[in-house]
Amino acid sequence: MRFIKKHGLFFVFILAILIRISLIFLNYSFDVNNHIVWAKDLHERGFSDFFNRPSSEVYAVAYPNYPPLALFIFYIFYPLPKIIFNIFWFLNVHLPVFPSNIISVLENIDKRLFLAAMLKLPAILSDLGLAWISVLFTRKMMKKTNRTDLLTASLFLFNPAFIYNSSLWGQIDVIPLFFAALSIYLLLFTKKSTLSGITFALSLLVKPTTLILLPVYAIVFFRKFGLKNIIKTFIISNLVFWFAFLPFLRKIDFLTPYFIYFEKIMAAQSLPYVTNGVFNFWLLLADFKKAIPDTTPFLFDLSYRFWGYLAVGILMSAIIYKMVKGKLKTEVVLEALFFSALASVLFLTKMHERYLLLPLPFLLLMAVREKQYLKYFIFLSLFAFFNHYHSWAVPFIAFIFKTIDNPLVYRSLSLMSILIFFNLLLKMYR
Repeated sequence: MRFIKKHGLFFVFILAILIRISLIFLNYSFDVNNHIVWAKDLHERGFSDFFNRPSSEVYAVAYPNYPPLALFIFYIFYPLPKIIFNIFWFLNVHLPVFPSNIISVLENIDKRLFLAAMLKLPAILSDLGLAWISVLFTRKMMKKTNRTDLLTASLFLFNPAFIYNSSLWGQIDVIPLFFAALSIYLLLFTKKSTLSGITFALSLLVKPTTLILLPVYAIVFFRKFGLKNIIKTFIISNLVFWFAFLPFLRKIDFLTPYFIYFEKIMAAQSLPYVTNGVFNFWLLLADFKKAIPDTTPFLFDLSYRFWGYLAVGILMSAIIYKMVKGKLKTEVVLEALFFSALASVLFLTKMHERYLLLPLPFLLLMAVREKQYLKYFIFLSLFAFFNHYHSWAVPFIAFIFKTIDNPLVYRSLSLMSILIFFNLLLKMYR
């Protein structure tokens, strides 16, 4: 017991890994089929002109719409089932004591399910990485204690929303969040400004979701490192961004990577509706079943999309004003990142339920420092989990799903999250 107490953090991570591994073969979401097909096509067809070729199998999207780093990750992990089988076969042949029935188990696993499970591993590793970065944050912000480390790691690693998203559903939203958190850690606590910028660029090369953190990140970068460093880092990060697209280009052209990113990735990343499954402000006015395009006129003949941009623009201006008004403190930056992420998910159109993960790491760090935020972290974590389950109810439990699918329930949850947002925002201004 003394050993476990001394190395509690290690055992928390081991338990978190075991929980996630136990879930990866149970099921996977429809979207993972795209990850599998893109990886297969990269191996069979090659990288050149990849974004302009229809996928060999079509699951909701005909053309690839994920950035290069995500595709590289799928490409690397795609051969894992074959590698694992070959390793166990070698052990079976050369070690008499090796249990041969393991080979039978591997042979009987559905091949598609095996591939899906392996493609969940990068997100699971990012879960662990993000938890560790959170621990490092807490050690910088307050006096290091084993109890604080355990609390921070546990609140993240056993968070049902993150477990469900990466280990069962098979989404990769935590990977760009991991890179963004790492870049912010480097920004706040080191002098490695260029590395921080490159790491943030890597987050955008996995998924564009972390763009909502960019305004706060850029302002903090400028205040800490000045104009000269921000120009240098911007140039180097753009080179990294550009070279990531190079294997996918048939002809080398300076502007093509940016065109692909904005037209073939960002524009094609979400369905064009007011809400794409998230419980947010627009759900109070619209409904899942109606599937209203966000270009539809709303007030004064202006579209839902326009009003979403306007609302978030006003909120972001207020958040950034509060941040730049005072000293550049870690807790102030974390607050700005949290509010920016949550404001975007609650008030922009075309948002998915998966994006509710974005504000949680920053709220966790706020909660570890000031316990008053803990109840909000718990509520928003459960809120994100229920929203995930509403969109993909696996395993299906009729009573739970029907309860969440009740318009009164999901609209009440949406309203509660909005009230929490404004309550916390007002507290920040006091």
